[in-house]
This record gives sequence, structure tokens and C-alpha cells, in this order.
Amino acid sequence: MKGTVFSVALNHRSQLDAWDQAFRAAPYQTPPKTPVWFIKPRNTYLANGGSIPFPAGETVQSGATLAVVIGSTARKVAADKVADYVAGYALANDVSLPETSFYRPAIKAKCRDGFCPLGEVASLASTSNLEIITEINGVEQDRWSTADLVRSVPELIAAISDFITLQPGDAVLIGTPHQRVEIKPGDQVMVRAAGLPTLTNQVTQAGE
Repeated sequence: MKGTVFSVALNHRSQLDAWDQAFRAAPYQTPPKTPVWFIKPRNTYLANGGSIPFPAGETVQSGATLAVVIGSTARKVAADKVADYVAGYALANDVSLPETSFYRPAIKAKCRDGFCPLGEVASLASTSNLEIITEINGVEQDRWSTADLVRSVPELIAAISDFITLQPGDAVLIGTPHQRVEIKPGDQVMVRAAGLPTLTNQVTQAGE
């Protein structure tokens, strides 16, 4: 991956539903009204076929999603012009420890080595109703649709480019559902979606 990988939390309706009661209590008092962003730094990047390191003693979850890969410099891009700035799309896996709070940045949960597998880039005619499937050891464990996102791909790119200049090679992960798939050492994790190259990674004990 050439650039920075940005990702958004709470962009699937199931996440907002699950966290609604907590958000209305202290310290939040109200659900967030703008996208909640975080970064997957370079140490998290993992190519297709690479091994996801499993930290001993932790619970680790797969978060299959879509990466929007930027093709040209994008600053304050209107949603209806976003396609002009996109180089293509790739399947991604926002691997994470379970999230217990959005009050502080989830660096320990999100930014571990190998916690952002990214597949090969391809073109897509539409991202509005894409089904993203997770298979563990050849068995389907999760399936979700981009139709259930709070903000669409164009809306997300417009939102982040309003305050960040996106550069060619940057990628934006569009979010995941609340329910994630737990993974363990020895598992083969496959992420699939129609029209995109499959993303496959093995889970191995960290340090092996």
C-alpha cells in the first residue's frame, strides 16, 4: 500500500443501534453526528496471502470491508464527483480486538502489526448494494451489504476530503457491522465480494 489507510467507525446501522444506549450516557450524552475516523498505520498493512499475527491472550475479530483507493489528489470533493478521484476498490479486513469504548482512540485494538489485510485493486460499477462475505476455513460466517451503511461511499469520501487532502494511493475503509467474526490461530480467513479479487489470509500465533 502506497499511502495512508483511513477507516470509519460506526458507519453501519447495526453499530449505531448497538451503541445507542451507551452513547446517551456519560461521557458521550448523544450519538456522534459526524463520521468517527481512525487510521490503520503502515505496520498494519498485510498483502493477500500474508499471515495475520494473533497476539497471545487476546480476542481477535475479523472485520471484512471495502477499501476505496484514491487515484488523484482529492480535497473538498463533492459527493457527486467522487468517482472522478477513485482509482478502484479492494477488499479489506479491519482486524481488531473487541471495541469497548469510543471515548479514546482505539490504537491498541486497531493498530497492531498485520491488522489491515488489503486485496488487489479492481474497478466496480457500483458500491451501493455490494454483499461482503467472510468465510472461515471454507465456511461462510458473515455476510453484509453496503446498502446498510449510514453514509455511502461518495458521502464518506466527501466527508473526509473536507478536512484532509487525500493523495493517490491513500485508501478509505468504509466500515463494518457491529457483529464481527472471531478468528483464531490456524484459521484461513477469506473475504469475498462479486467483482473483486478475493482476499485470503492465514491466522498465525504472533512470534511464530
